[in-house]
Amino acid sequence: MKRYKLFLLFILLIFIGCTPKQDFVLKATPSISPAKLAILPINNNTNDVAGGFIFRGVVYNNFEQNNRGYDIQDIKKTDELLNEAGITDGGQLKFLRPIELAEILGVDGLLYIDLDELDFMTYPYYHTRSVKGTFLLYNFEKLIWVKPIRVAIKYFGVSSALDTISGAVNGDSDQLNDGMTQAGIDIAVHQGIKFATIAGFDHELAPEMALVSKKLSSVIPKGSRADSAYVKQSENEIKYLREKISNKESIVTDEMYIEEKEKTEVLEEIIPILN
Repeated sequence: MKRYKLFLLFILLIFIGCTPKQDFVLKATPSISPAKLAILPINNNTNDVAGGFIFRGVVYNNFEQNNRGYDIQDIKKTDELLNEAGITDGGQLKFLRPIELAEILGVDGLLYIDLDELDFMTYPYYHTRSVKGTFLLYNFEKLIWVKPIRVAIKYFGVSSALDTISGAVNGDSDQLNDGMTQAGIDIAVHQGIKFATIAGFDHELAPEMALVSKKLSSVIPKGSRADSAYVKQSENEIKYLREKISNKESIVTDEMYIEEKEKTEVLEEIIPILN
């Protein structure tokens, strides 16, 4: 009976540990949206290296289909220009200021992407698939929008868990075995889904990546591509920055370092999402 009680405790701990956490949205100073947007390499905070490349491609392809008022720069051109500047990985972007990246890439808009979560977990009575990215939109040096987006699809084997718990508590070995057998079948089914998804979409979490990307395109501020006056202004700004660089002048000002401090304070303010 002691063994059954320990098993029951294990199951309860699984469900307690799976309680969903409160999501948050971060505040950013409002400003005009950019017109030409570069999708920057992923800053991958997970251990899934391939997943980072695939996620960026999913985001880019979604913007190609629904540009949201932006002129989306070809991802190959973005990478070529970054490689020429010595940037080959998203983790290196922190060594250059946004204004410098805008000059290098010839765009006014930069979409930074932090990949925070790529999880596929399968337990006897609980299975989850989750993707989380944090998106930061810049207009030249100005941070204008920040949004963490998480998609999690969860499955609870309620029937098998209840059979297992009831069998353990009542000492009914048949019911206990039925519950554990169903849990084993659930694991096999979800593992089958995993490998089928990899075969069809190159990554087991590709569907969740697509959902995150679609949510991104529905909430990101609309771009200013249709504003001809602003487009001309931003093109002139890029020319000005490049002239300064060609004259070996710095395009980073002391005011930008002050704004960096203000940005850090902004990112520390969190507001719970209520819906």
